[in-house]
Amino acid sequence: MIPFPTIQNISLEQIDFDDFSYSISVERQTDIDEKLKKSIARHGILHPPIIRESDTGFYAIVSGWKRLLAARSLHTEDVCSCLIISRQVPEVDVFHILLEEIQLTRQFTPIEKAMFLQKISAITDEKYVAKELLPRLGLPPAPFAMHQILLLLNLEEPILRAVNRGDIGETVARDILVLSARDRMILFAIISGLRLSFSNQKKLLTMCRELASRGNANIAALLDNEEVHCILQHQDANPPQKTKNLMTWLSCKHMERSRQAEEEFSRFLSAMQLPQNVSVAHTPFFEDDVMTLSITYPNRKSLQHAWEKIRHGTPDNSD
Repeated sequence: MIPFPTIQNISLEQIDFDDFSYSISVERQTDIDEKLKKSIARHGILHPPIIRESDTGFYAIVSGWKRLLAARSLHTEDVCSCLIISRQVPEVDVFHILLEEIQLTRQFTPIEKAMFLQKISAITDEKYVAKELLPRLGLPPAPFAMHQILLLLNLEEPILRAVNRGDIGETVARDILVLSARDRMILFAIISGLRLSFSNQKKLLTMCRELASRGNANIAALLDNEEVHCILQHQDANPPQKTKNLMTWLSCKHMERSRQAEEEFSRFLSAMQLPQNVSVAHTPFFEDDVMTLSITYPNRKSLQHAWEKIRHGTPDNSD
């Protein structure tokens, strides 16, 4: 059983504000919350922060950064009532307390989950994390689930902050991980600049990926052109209007590429001079070069006869 923290009055000078051992925020906690500051000035800290005793005589902040920063900025109180976790409490148990504290008031963001798991997986084994902590975070109790969410930490810092604020959807964040850093950043600039909804974020990403793959180019090259710049920098258009115009432009490009692909495919089939009982189908929207050859036979016997010839002459799939 984890020992209960005890409440004590602690000098603010004994709290190490540069120790981020238990912080799971992508932001360094330095900004003062003015609304919170006014509340503390009127009534004091109503919900005690949680800090952990260290061997140096100072205390690391486990939870309550904003409260402590606001209290320190007031310069009216030298001490603060805090819940103290003894230095004898194992590190793993400190993270259990942190988890409990946050989940009492709100849900973890995807980035907070990733940072929490990154920190605790550094001090305990993977199987323990999977069994004891992933279910509490709403994740399947399997190491794979932990590895998947940890991948989010590979995103660039501005994107991490946007995902953490809820400005970019978690699904989109996962999908853009496979893109280059340049592609991610240009998409991020558009998403944040236009304040796109989650559905429009997904639509933007889907169309850009399809268009870029068909043109054998990258997303940055697709979007870095005069037409897109004019749409995004139009002085008289608001974000919803710019969003509509950009989506219309992408849809037209999408239709144009589809038409070109269909024409190229038709020429390809004509050159093959296939008999009437043979057909070739492409993947939906020409998303890759895979094709399916279909041959129609009048009966089972003719199929079996043909298959004997095909079976011995069919090359390996890798060819």
